[in-house]
Amino acid sequence: MARAIREPSGSSGPVLLRYDAAVVGGGVAGLAAAIHLRRADLRVVCLEPEPFPHERVGESLDWSSPDLLAGIGLPCEGLIAESVSTFKRNIKVVSPGRPVSVGEPPKWWSAPPLRFEQVTLHVDRPEMDSRLFARALDLGVEFLWDRGREVVIEGERVVAVETVGGRRIEASWFVDASGRNARLFARRFDIRRHDYGRDKVSLWGYFDTPCENEGTTFYIEEPKIAYLSWVWEIPINPGRTSVGCVMEAAAVREQRRRGRTIDDILRDRLAPFPRFQPLLAESSRLAVRSTAYRCFVHANACGPNWLMMGEAASFPDALTGNGVTTALRHASEGAQLILQALDRGSLTGRQRRVYNANLRRMGRLFNQATADRPVVDSRLDGMVE
Repeated sequence: MARAIREPSGSSGPVLLRYDAAVVGGGVAGLAAAIHLRRADLRVVCLEPEPFPHERVGESLDWSSPDLLAGIGLPCEGLIAESVSTFKRNIKVVSPGRPVSVGEPPKWWSAPPLRFEQVTLHVDRPEMDSRLFARALDLGVEFLWDRGREVVIEGERVVAVETVGGRRIEASWFVDASGRNARLFARRFDIRRHDYGRDKVSLWGYFDTPCENEGTTFYIEEPKIAYLSWVWEIPINPGRTSVGCVMEAAAVREQRRRGRTIDDILRDRLAPFPRFQPLLAESSRLAVRSTAYRCFVHANACGPNWLMMGEAASFPDALTGNGVTTALRHASEGAQLILQALDRGSLTGRQRRVYNANLRRMGRLFNQATADRPVVDSRLDGMVE
């Protein structure tokens, strides 16, 4: 189990804490990285300001996720058995006046040499994140419920992170998984980022309804404006479904100026589709969540003894990419690089180039597909999350 953490005393200076590896942020990327590093017997601390469970969007995983989850001790069979997940067997696209399109991974994906999964998962994020947290605790990861305030550097190396609560965390290795809003290391090193597309807003809520399709369903109206807006339906457990929409932020702001609530806006987006009409009629008011974002990729995501992971490093477009799978992949690849470099105490130039190349390639691949190109073919031929 995790060791107890000393609280700051009344001394004038910060409380000094020393670890092999310090992870800033307890989201998917941070927890997964902490698990990988702790399994290698490093003394690991995770700095996280928000208690669990976290409520996050990002519930439809791509086809590489089962192996990545199994690699940190969360096999998909267990998540299904505990009703934390449902199977995702396809992607279905529904658009008024057009035939329904259903896409499934081709059978050759599972054959050598690829051996890709043909079935992946939808997940109940608070439940999955809580299991990641419990897994980290069981392995002995220490948690500090505090927020990073300053990154202390010497040249290109990070030597410490100082917190709002008066702690100074020193470590041999650092992982920045602080999220897209904080991006502690990117700000400290003044790392350039490349933005994609426009500012967007996601609005979503949940309906207690049985699973209708063992897959992620997208609902798309014929565009009345040049920029694509779309609705998702994701069965996160056998009796509960996530439903939401993605819109251009400017369109949301305009409707808010006209007095529309986010509940009104989401209802308006769902109303044209027969699937949602009885669900809306049964719910006089939705508990609508919202988040604003813009997709991006950083020009650099690592240094001699630090790496950026998850949304601190890049933010993939939700239509073509998957933030959860991206975070798991960053954690797996980044932790492996750290473990390979333990004796040296620094990542080699080649390791840094490989990590950055992989991160930028995936970020550009997912983001360029939907950055500013209007999508008028509602079948979205060939789209795989």
